[in-house]
Amino acid sequence: MKPTAKKIAESKLRRAAEKHLAKKNPPTEAFIKTETDTQRILHELQVHQIELEMQNQELYRSRETIEKLLSKYSDLYDFAPVGYLSIDETCTITNLNLTAASLLGDDREKLIDDSLPRFFSPDCRPEMLEFLKHVFSQNQGHARSAKLLRPNEGSCDVNVHAKPVPFEGNTKKTCQIVIADTTELKNAQASRRQLETATATNQELEAEINEREMLEKELRKGERHLLQLLNESQAMRGQLQRISHKMLATQEEEHKQLSNEMHATISKALTELNYALIHLKKKGGLNTPNIAATIAGTRQFLEQAIEVLKQFASNLQLTDLENLKLIPALRSLIENLTKQTGIKAHLSAFAEVEHLDKAYRTTIFKVIQEALANVTRHAKASKVAVEISQKGDTLCLKIIDDGKSFEVLNNKLVHEDQSLGLLAMKDRVELIGGQFKILSTPEKCTTILADIPLDQST
Repeated sequence: MKPTAKKIAESKLRRAAEKHLAKKNPPTEAFIKTETDTQRILHELQVHQIELEMQNQELYRSRETIEKLLSKYSDLYDFAPVGYLSIDETCTITNLNLTAASLLGDDREKLIDDSLPRFFSPDCRPEMLEFLKHVFSQNQGHARSAKLLRPNEGSCDVNVHAKPVPFEGNTKKTCQIVIADTTELKNAQASRRQLETATATNQELEAEINEREMLEKELRKGERHLLQLLNESQAMRGQLQRISHKMLATQEEEHKQLSNEMHATISKALTELNYALIHLKKKGGLNTPNIAATIAGTRQFLEQAIEVLKQFASNLQLTDLENLKLIPALRSLIENLTKQTGIKAHLSAFAEVEHLDKAYRTTIFKVIQEALANVTRHAKASKVAVEISQKGDTLCLKIIDDGKSFEVLNNKLVHEDQSLGLLAMKDRVELIGGQFKILSTPEKCTTILADIPLDQST
């Protein structure tokens, strides 16, 4: 049978006592030889005394260790960051630490034997009683949140964790409860939510600020663009006013020229005819000598007047292509140019141009008419060539003269008072979706180009 731990400890203690006694009173030779029963009993008593003294020293050291541990435990228990307390089945407080007493708002001694539920707010007190009853009926811990009353401070949010303690014999069943104040936690959570909300709001504000800055940039850009358009519109308005004045002056000049031509030709012919008729009347008859020559001269004046009237009518009729073909109208225009100015003119065109819409044929005619008029007025040319061709779905118009060139900047004449006809041509071509270009350099010929799409021209 193995010796127990208690017997082993007693055996070690006896050997230590005997060793200590041997050091204190070493045995003599006479004692060993003359050992008696009395001396053995005395030896036993001395050993037992030493054992008791050693046990007493061990107990004293154990007491000091226990007191130190108890002090540490008390500090840990009393000054824990959460409240610890014990209750019995009637919810009466049997023990609690200082933190729990601080949470309940009274001295620890006064809180012993007090009812725990009364320290909770009235609205959660019935639920707390049911919770504690449920904990006592179970063998495991449970937790819930509650409102704890605080003297002069209203209430605070706490988290209650309760766990039943097993009991032995006739002792009452108890429950250990941990109460943790969650007010700071909830305040921190609320602060965090506020911070998150503020951060989100700040981000939204930053996004809105960025958007507003972009809008302001766009507005400033739009303002500059509008200002530029306003300046351009004012410049165009001034240009249109100058063009309008130029057009009126040109119309007045054309009317004056027409009036002079009619006066110089038709009026003269009619005056001569009137004089001839008066002369015949004075002669008094058809048998007057040289009557045939007089009548022939009168007829010549009438034919000249009629020819001039036909020419004026033809020039006016060419502007209306409703019942006229484009190519014959252009040939007539070129022939009149050659007759009036002596400029050699050449025309080449593809036959399908006659199938174009009236607006397109009129535009082509007007552009060529104005170009020839510019050649007559400004170019001092000796020959001009007009070419109408087709490249794919585009009609290409080219007018070339060998006359005096002019300075062109960005496809416009530098001197606006000379560009009325060119502006009119450009507007006509762009009105039907075409592109207009002028090529003119010093000591070289002048070329007018117009590219007109044919997809919607028929």
